[in-house]
Amino acid sequence: MNRAVTVHAMGIAFGTFAGAAFVDGFLLEPFQLGVSRLEVLCSHLPAGFDGLKIAQLSDLHLHGVSRAYRTAIDVIGREHPDLVAITGDLVDRPEETSACISFLSQLRAAARVPVIVVPGNWDHRAFPTRQSIAAWHKRLQAETGVRVLANQNLVLRRHGDRMWLVGTDDPYFGHADLDASFEGVPDSAFALVLTHAPEVFEELAQRPAARLVLAGHTHGGQVRLPFIGALRVPSRYGTRFAQGLYKLGDTFFYVNAGMGTSHLPVRFLCRPELTFITVKSCRPDELSHR
Repeated sequence: MNRAVTVHAMGIAFGTFAGAAFVDGFLLEPFQLGVSRLEVLCSHLPAGFDGLKIAQLSDLHLHGVSRAYRTAIDVIGREHPDLVAITGDLVDRPEETSACISFLSQLRAAARVPVIVVPGNWDHRAFPTRQSIAAWHKRLQAETGVRVLANQNLVLRRHGDRMWLVGTDDPYFGHADLDASFEGVPDSAFALVLTHAPEVFEELAQRPAARLVLAGHTHGGQVRLPFIGALRVPSRYGTRFAQGLYKLGDTFFYVNAGMGTSHLPVRFLCRPELTFITVKSCRPDELSHR
C-alpha cells in the first residue's frame, strides 16, 4: 500500500513538473528577453577603441515582432552601444521578410549606431540561389540602412585609431570563405569577427588578426536541463560551444543563445538573449575576462 501511494505521489509530482515545463517552455520563455553583460580584456586592442560597447543579437528567425524583440529594441535604445552585431538567421522563409524589415528598421532607429549583419544557414535556406540572397541583402541594406557583410571586411575608426570588422558568410552550410573575409587585413591588426556558427572557430583561432569572434546558431541548445545544460546543438562540435564565452589560443569567442526558435517554438531554461560586450585594453599579463 505504501509503495502504491509513493508511486502515485511521484506520478503527480512528475505530471506537475511536466505541465509547468510545458507552460514555461512554450508560453513564457520564448517571449522573455535575457540580457547578458560581459567585459573582454584584450592586450592588442587599439587605445582608441578602449571601452567599445557591442550589442549582439543572433538567430532572429523572425515570424513577427513579439514582446522579446520589442524589449530588445527598447534596451538597445537605452544602453547606447557603439555597434550592433546580428550574427545570422534573420528569416526562415521569404514571406517573413516584411517582419524582418520592420524589426531592423525600428532597431536601427533606436540604436542610432551602425548595425552589421552576417548571413546564417536559414537565410540561405530561404534564399537558396546566389541571385536570390544577393537581392535580399540588397533590399535589407536599402530599406533598413543595415550593413551586410558576407566574406567581407571594413575598417572602423575611433579616436584616431582603427580596427577591422570582418564578417563571414554562413559556415554551417559551407559558404564561409575566410581568405576572402580577411583580404587586406594585416596580421598585426585587431579584428572583430562576426560569423554565424562555431564551425570555423578553430580555423579563426589560427588567424593572427582575429582577436574577438561573435557567433550564434546554437540557440544555446534551446532546451537546457539543470546540471546538464544543452541537450543537443547542431554543430560539428556538439555541445562544446553551446553558449557563452570561450578562448582558443589568443582569441576570444562568444556564442549568443539567439532570439528565436527553429523546428519547435520552445525554449526551456534558455531565454532569448541580448548580449552587451565591452572590450577593454590591458597589458598582456592582465589578459583575462570577467
